[in-house]
Amino acid sequence: LASCEDGVCNNVQGLFQRQAMVEVGLNSITGIRAGNVGKWFFDGESLGHVPVNDTVCEKDLFARSELCPAHCPFAAEMSNRFCHFRCVKDFECGLLGTISNATIPDEKLHLCRHCSVEACLTCVAGKPGQKGQDLERCVRCMPGYSLTEQAECRMNVLGVFVAVSVMIAITSVILIAWYLRILARPCINQEGVDEGIAGRSRAMILQEGNTAHSPYPLRTNLLSTNVAGLGTICFFRFQFAILVWAITLLAVWVGLTIFVSSDLFILGNRLATTPQMLCAIIRWGHVRQRELLWTKVAWLGFAYIFSFGGAIFHAMHQTWLASTLDDENTTISDFAAVLRGLPQIKGTEQVEMLIKDKVEQATGERVVGVSVAWNYDSCADVVWQELDKELFPDQPRADTTPPPTSFDAPITDRILQAWHVHLHNGHQHERKENDMRQIVMDLNTASMAFVIFEKESARDKAVKWLKGVGIKIGNELCTLEESHHGPREVMWDNLSVTPSDRRSLLFGSTLLVFGACLAWTVILYLPYAYYRTSFSYANGDEP
Repeated sequence: LASCEDGVCNNVQGLFQRQAMVEVGLNSITGIRAGNVGKWFFDGESLGHVPVNDTVCEKDLFARSELCPAHCPFAAEMSNRFCHFRCVKDFECGLLGTISNATIPDEKLHLCRHCSVEACLTCVAGKPGQKGQDLERCVRCMPGYSLTEQAECRMNVLGVFVAVSVMIAITSVILIAWYLRILARPCINQEGVDEGIAGRSRAMILQEGNTAHSPYPLRTNLLSTNVAGLGTICFFRFQFAILVWAITLLAVWVGLTIFVSSDLFILGNRLATTPQMLCAIIRWGHVRQRELLWTKVAWLGFAYIFSFGGAIFHAMHQTWLASTLDDENTTISDFAAVLRGLPQIKGTEQVEMLIKDKVEQATGERVVGVSVAWNYDSCADVVWQELDKELFPDQPRADTTPPPTSFDAPITDRILQAWHVHLHNGHQHERKENDMRQIVMDLNTASMAFVIFEKESARDKAVKWLKGVGIKIGNELCTLEESHHGPREVMWDNLSVTPSDRRSLLFGSTLLVFGACLAWTVILYLPYAYYRTSFSYANGDEP
């Protein structure tokens, strides 16, 4: 296990050499009784039992389950025998066939250890019996540290942390001041506040029937109560299935630990603070893991069968639920079909009548209405404002007078713009009817439209009739398929997104996520990993 030569110990190199030799030596370890590993761990007050038998001071033994006696209280690792230690006195560290450069007696860990100076990359240990500053000194520090006259390492980038902390404090003070100023402002737009509260109330899911227009109670079972459509029930049933799956697997594993062996709780998670403890833990863990291997195999087999069977059952149940709810409830989606592949048509044409006539001619079924998707992304704010005026003509309009300019105005404007809220930028005047008519006439249709039939059977016949054939509108061949969504479930703003736009957005978002992960790895994780691996984690050498 000797990893250092000529009195110089490299912490990182020594760690990997020690771990490799421990793993190789496992094949030669036998004879330990399982279940006694508990006495090898200290609880912060005492490292273990100290025997009174002094005869062990003259022997090199395999990693023992006890500490060395008071007459020779330090465990020194033998230089030529794997995981063997000898109990020695403080001036005998590094002698009597033990590792020559482990010359430092550690009163806390009760062992002879290598040189270990905080943040030191290359450390030089003193000769056996030396004391004071000559006992251990650093000759080369880790990156980011400088060597002092006392042979210790001092951090160089402390000023950077101080500067960053000051910048964070200043930014926090500015944000708090801005927030307090917003809170202290008088309310000059009560109509807008009332409109927002009314909109929030309209967006609430309310009960139907005898208790109409009142919220659902908190005890409502969302697994069976249809409060917001099929999607809500399926979503909460999926969450419930995930919880059942996780709790079942955990319960089976806990059952194995209770009825088979509690050692399953501690295998692989015991820390080793000394070489002797490391050897003892690995020896016990190697034997005990082989004895309990059947429990892990059995649990993995159950987990695989239960996960696969549960997923199939859940999928079948969700499909049955969707079919049952569709049969029990008649909605507008039962009469609607989606027409895809529609060419761009200007708002100056009677697009709805054109589609209605084409579909009736191709299918022979009566169409009662057509709803076309329009590409109004560039003027969405204007469209929604005019729709609000038309739907709520008696509602008072908010005061759009710009607030007085102050130091926090840029911050407030940016936050409002991020939420697409425009209180006074370009909305001070009322648009004339001719202006709105021109905006509507300049719009182009999106690539899809909803066709409403008189009967559900007529919708099904039309979809079946045009399957694989399509219907020609303009220069494009369109397809007709069943609609599974109602008007309230449609995001009309997003219907203008074409498949090519969707692919480009997906590609761009993928690159963005990959770039963020790469930046996190390079800027944050790699420096952290380099710093952590600079320590050997042996004999208390930890960051």
